[in-house]
Amino acid sequence: MRAMRRDKVLRFVTVAFAIGAFIGLISGLAFGGAPGLSTPNAAADTTDITDEASDSTGGSEESLVASGPMTADKARAIGANEMGQVLVLMYHHFADEESEWTRTPENFRRDIATLKAEGFYPVNVRDLASGNIDIPAGKSPVVLTFDDSSPGQYRILEDETLDPDCAVGIMRAAADEGDWTSRASFYCLLDVVPKERVVFGQDDRKQEKLRNLVDWGYEVGSHTVTHLNLSEASQAEATKQLAQSQQILEDYIGGGYEVTSIAIPFGEYPDSDTLLTGGTYQDVSYAYTAALSVNGVPCPSPFSTKFKALHIPRIRGSEPFLSNALKHFKDNPSLRYISDGDPTTVSAPADLADALGEISDSLGRPVVRY
Repeated sequence: MRAMRRDKVLRFVTVAFAIGAFIGLISGLAFGGAPGLSTPNAAADTTDITDEASDSTGGSEESLVASGPMTADKARAIGANEMGQVLVLMYHHFADEESEWTRTPENFRRDIATLKAEGFYPVNVRDLASGNIDIPAGKSPVVLTFDDSSPGQYRILEDETLDPDCAVGIMRAAADEGDWTSRASFYCLLDVVPKERVVFGQDDRKQEKLRNLVDWGYEVGSHTVTHLNLSEASQAEATKQLAQSQQILEDYIGGGYEVTSIAIPFGEYPDSDTLLTGGTYQDVSYAYTAALSVNGVPCPSPFSTKFKALHIPRIRGSEPFLSNALKHFKDNPSLRYISDGDPTTVSAPADLADALGEISDSLGRPVVRY
């Protein structure tokens, strides 16, 4: 009998507990929200992106982008200005002794470290020309370009490893360290003296190197076949080299890769840009959508009416040119391109400096002003 009474008591307690838990659950849903969720604060101002970010995400620029579509409040919190100017740098040769057109590996490493520290992030020329600037929020794009395809830009050692002191080796290491990625644009020669400047030297590795660059995320472009002065050459010769350079490089790379940009040798343009935009030589057609000059000034935003894809200015990647360019942005922060982190929108302050031009009316994407 004692055992039966104990069983009845236990059953009663169990049933009572279950009923109490059920009542508590119903009360919680009615008055306190779903289990595990906090009750919204009706007094919170959800239009203030700074307060919202600080409550839910810690206010990081990445979390602002991830939290939904770009808005004026988000763009303001990030400090986005995608109408700002872009730094496009030009490098040529790499060797142990610094000279006018030569950078030492040590100094190039320092350049990359400085750019990282100053909040820059690399993109290719084709991305700049198309406005496809997909970089983290708060960062500024920088375009690293390399003319003449000299061996110091890309060298493979006898043990089959990438030379850590060549430009590609230094950039790959920077990407491995973080806060950087494998983006840069290489402009190759195909028939010049010295021969070591034909596609980075090491003749038997030309195709391997070009394919590696593309596979790693870099861009390959034309520098004509012989470093031709387009302002002095006949139209026939210019057309021939523009077509052959594009075709040969694309054939080396394969896989349907398209060469779309060219670094103009000596910065000397032909009489008309139409020679660059398209032509045909012996049934070989070509077209370039971007061309690099040597103007020594920052490049306008690709979203600005001042941007000209066939006349992209570059600054030499050496001293004092690089330091002067960085000082220009420090002294004039309103002129610097700052990404909103969303490549599908263009964000910029409502008031822009006259030097930045007007926002193009043919962007084909939303524009956010604040």
